[in-house]
Amino acid sequence: MATQIANKRLPHPPSDQGGRRSFQLTSRIAAGLILFAFLGLSPATTARAAADDRTLYEGDSIYHHITIRQEGGERCMIFGRQRDLRQTCIDLAKPDASVFEYTSMMFAGFLFRPDAKKVCLIGLGGGYIPTVFRMHLPQVRLRTVEVDPLVEKLAKQYFRFSVPSGQTLSIDDGRQFLKKSPERYDQIWLDAFNSDYIPAHMTTKEFLQLVQSRLNEGGIVIQNLFGGNSLYDAQIATFQTVFSRVFVFEGQKTGSCIIVASDGPACEPAALRREAEKWGGKIGRIDLIAEAGKCRIAPVRKNAPILTDDFNPANLLLMQKR
Repeated sequence: MATQIANKRLPHPPSDQGGRRSFQLTSRIAAGLILFAFLGLSPATTARAAADDRTLYEGDSIYHHITIRQEGGERCMIFGRQRDLRQTCIDLAKPDASVFEYTSMMFAGFLFRPDAKKVCLIGLGGGYIPTVFRMHLPQVRLRTVEVDPLVEKLAKQYFRFSVPSGQTLSIDDGRQFLKKSPERYDQIWLDAFNSDYIPAHMTTKEFLQLVQSRLNEGGIVIQNLFGGNSLYDAQIATFQTVFSRVFVFEGQKTGSCIIVASDGPACEPAALRREAEKWGGKIGRIDLIAEAGKCRIAPVRKNAPILTDDFNPANLLLMQKR
């Protein structure tokens, strides 16, 4: 029950107190206006900024606690209750601008198979990656797989996501979808995350063997993950047991990392910059040349465990710093 405070009628102050209080109030207002002017702001601007920083949606699906936050000109989708862990964001004024470093690196990874015609993306989020494909890579037939139907609904409602001609969306678990469908792709992108990390059943050797079986000859897999922990080492080692060539992009601004793996990539990291130049250095607003410089051959992790369906201590490894 809400607590209510009774309003009491107060006597009018003597005229001299009223004058002093009026003077003090006027002085405070004047001081506030001077401060706004000094900062180059107006009260109206500040009010708009406060209005732009707000929660637009918060609720639960069968998989996640989901929050949609407006933070200035960016709109973000957050899984779980830690609001500093943002899974996807878009710049409302520039929907093809990469808010996160990892998405820029993933599109640089595209250059390892630049003639790709069919791509499968596992993990929708707010739909930033499909948006870039729609705007700048319309020649690619993109299939997106998302396990949570509420994520699709929120992406359409709050992030302007749509499924244009040439793209398809399937509501299914990514691993189960690949297992049930015999379709093959030139590239498979793995961007499935829950509130903490990649779902464990999409980190194992058996899963990567399934992914490998769904790639065309010379196809590549691109996975988004975090670096700087023992799980990162284990994932590199696991990729190396399945694919003959494994590369990593390591973020310079964040702990984000990207793995690119293939049995026959179209180029090596040393040639990635030249491939980027063939594309005019950009895909949309993404600087491919800058991102290409973050790529190298993945080091061998001799002592790292191989993740399997029977042995996968992902949560423990994630907490272990190198």
